[in-house]
Amino acid sequence: MSDNFSAKDTLAIYCECATMITFIRDGFFTEEKTPTIQDAIDYLKALTRCPTWRVLHIRVQGRNIPFGRDNVSKLMGEL
Repeated sequence: MSDNFSAKDTLAIYCECATMITFIRDGFFTEEKTPTIQDAIDYLKALTRCPTWRVLHIRVQGRNIPFGRDNVSKLMGEL
């Protein structure tokens, strides 16, 4: 995890960006699309068992910005 990663700054910058969650749970690879990063975090928090592997792909100006497991965990903890 990046020491200077800030969940609040990330949300402020990418709050209205479409987000795709990619995760593995119970041996199955799953992708879910959400309209915002907050919706993606809320979706992950609502799962009964948190996936062991997860990545958020934030769609910004035609490109994807991936956020790995450690940073997603920090987002989930701070938001």
